[in-house]
Amino acid sequence: MGEKGLTGGLVDVARRQPAVVVIVIVLVGLYLSKASSGASTRAVLVPGVDFPAPTLLTRNRTAYAVGVDPRSPDTISLLSSRDRRSWTTEPDALTTPPGWADPGGGLGPAAIGAFDGSYVLYYTTTVRGLGIRCISAATSDDVDEPFVDTSLAPFVCQTADGGSTDPSPFVDDAGHAYLTWSSPGRPGGAGPTLWAQRLRSDGLVLTGEPAVLLRPSVPWQQKRVASPSMIVEDGRYHLVYSAAPELNGRQVVAGASCTGPLGPCKPAPRPMLTGGKVGFGPGGAHAFTDSRHRWWLGLHSWDSPPAGAYLPTGRFVVVPLHVRDDGLSVQVNSVTQGRVRPPEQHDSHPRDHETRDHETRDHGDHGREQNATDGGGHTGPGTAAGG
Repeated sequence: MGEKGLTGGLVDVARRQPAVVVIVIVLVGLYLSKASSGASTRAVLVPGVDFPAPTLLTRNRTAYAVGVDPRSPDTISLLSSRDRRSWTTEPDALTTPPGWADPGGGLGPAAIGAFDGSYVLYYTTTVRGLGIRCISAATSDDVDEPFVDTSLAPFVCQTADGGSTDPSPFVDDAGHAYLTWSSPGRPGGAGPTLWAQRLRSDGLVLTGEPAVLLRPSVPWQQKRVASPSMIVEDGRYHLVYSAAPELNGRQVVAGASCTGPLGPCKPAPRPMLTGGKVGFGPGGAHAFTDSRHRWWLGLHSWDSPPAGAYLPTGRFVVVPLHVRDDGLSVQVNSVTQGRVRPPEQHDSHPRDHETRDHETRDHGDHGREQNATDGGGHTGPGTAAGG
């Protein structure tokens, strides 16, 4: 660029066309932000939390995890965190199911959706007299306040398909809400199936007809699919789900590409998470975004190969999720230990102080992730209606 050099030339361009320079700076910033959104490879293992199918959502810079511990099957528990590492026990989300539910059947899996300032807790319970598990819905004005279920019948109950479970709400780019779930199937029927259906804007009524998202079609799924969680990013739809039996250590977390919010979905050639550093038999995964719209998975794994129902101890894991146009991926190169604080330590000021302490001590990608978590109030797909 002659005697002026590169710097001088850029200065001249900035003087002549400042609007163009501003646009370039914004575009570069957006590109770098998106390029770094999946850069992390560190997972958080939270001991002492055993949620076989945890679901998460972000509200007001705080992540909430909801689930049912097999040791307390009649209670839906709620945790909160500002950094996805230090979690606080919140009041139970739900302890009293409706009258049509079998009191000895247990609760969960569950997920929370946010709709116009109110919240809906979708959860699984056993139908009295039928012996199958179906989905119900409870409501609350605040995410961290107890939910109340006044329903007279299940919200979703596919008796011909063996029941309905694993509810997960999400919102598409147009602001339309949907619910995904799974059915276990029955001998001689269609087998395990993942479903989706449109929700009314308040999340309390299903509209239209349920649509099939996915059924087992490849050998590594071992004829089982469960725990659907839909993602929409840049107009593209992706599905996170679990496959293979969950009690033999071979359960996996997989991804699929979908033509729309009601599918159909095509499974990726291979699962994206089979174990390794996150533990044995990962499953029950649910996708959510932090306050800067970076994607994560909350999931369940075992600390050693499972020998039976909930033996040995399961654990709660949070891993970064890479979302790209060609699909989903998870890469975990290192782990860090999380912790759970009892409710008596729940205080907003110590929590903020502790978050800053973690950000100061942690270096590399994890430290940057925690700083970003405190950056705003965005609630991504599955949080405007779920995670």
